[in-house]
Amino acid sequence: MRAGTDEPVAATRAVAAATAALAVGAVPLFLVGALAGSLEEALGFGPGGTGAALAVFFVVGGLSAVPAGWVTERIGAPAAMRAGVAISGSSGLAIAVVVGSWLELAIALGVAGIAIAFVDTGASGWFAAAVPDDRHGAAFGVKEASVPAASLLAGLSIPLLADRLGWESAFLLGALLAPVVWFVVPSSSAPVAPAPVGEGGRPRYGALVVFAAGIAFGTASATAAATFLVPAFEDAGWSAADAGILLSVASVAAIAGRLVLGWLSDRRAGLVWALLVATMTTGGAAAIGLALADGGALGTAAAVLVLGGGWAWTGLAFLAMLQVTRDAPAVGAGIVLAGLSLGGAAGPATFGALSVGSTATAWAAVAVSFLLGAALTALARRWEQRARPAPT
Repeated sequence: MRAGTDEPVAATRAVAAATAALAVGAVPLFLVGALAGSLEEALGFGPGGTGAALAVFFVVGGLSAVPAGWVTERIGAPAAMRAGVAISGSSGLAIAVVVGSWLELAIALGVAGIAIAFVDTGASGWFAAAVPDDRHGAAFGVKEASVPAASLLAGLSIPLLADRLGWESAFLLGALLAPVVWFVVPSSSAPVAPAPVGEGGRPRYGALVVFAAGIAFGTASATAAATFLVPAFEDAGWSAADAGILLSVASVAAIAGRLVLGWLSDRRAGLVWALLVATMTTGGAAAIGLALADGGALGTAAAVLVLGGGWAWTGLAFLAMLQVTRDAPAVGAGIVLAGLSLGGAAGPATFGALSVGSTATAWAAVAVSFLLGAALTALARRWEQRARPAPT
């Protein structure tokens, strides 16, 4: 049976398991962000320490992504996803029970970054084998929508758990979810024939590396926007509650965007690269609007677009990767994830440094980074097309 034509039940199970695994894998990261105030008070560091600890997550995840891809190709996608879930659960449990300093928190988040590397590369490898070709866009869209969904769940943990039982309870619950998801992921996937090599004959890693650089710029902008949207609007005179609601609306827009773009890419496979460039360009235009606006209707619309448009393309990134490296999807996913993670580490730090002088300057830098990401993505597409051999 050709890869990508398994039974619908197997495809549905693969998507459900990957979505749950990625959500659980992202829980430690988002809980640290949501409970930063409590953690800073309990462990004795400031906002700069929180930013540095979060950067450790992204840096370690980025550096371990490609090695995790190679391991995933050898041990199998389900085993890699189970390993990622177990590692993430251990990280959350350590934060709840053991962590007592900034250094220990940073180490725990670094371990969580390794977990994401295994979950993402495992999911990509599994999708290549178990999901039909004309459903890949929807599958990656659903998987990536779980990331902002995890962010929303982390926010809800504050009034439901942390305010009543302490911040440790939120991390403990997140850790307890890991064994449940571990059993959701099958111990092995249904046997399928190896996926056919893409049109280029061999994986076109040169184009993929350029693409990963574009992804890094796009992710740097998107994570910076998500991290500092609330403080920027508070500086513009909004209340913390209103700014938080705006962030929630923008997050919902990002979830919807990932799902819609996945659906569109399944309708017309040739749209994938064009949609990638268009969404990053939309994020750049929205960031320009934020640089020019000071709250108000323009700023509100730009805030929704900068995440709803500029952060809706991550599923497309993995789908484009699959078109380039169909015969080695886990390795390709590792390269893409490296771009996502390293961009995620650089974005908030760079934006934070620039915003000290001028918020408008920082938003302008976000816009430039988005547009650079779009340009490099377009360049990678041209490289990928030129690398294809002539038809015989």
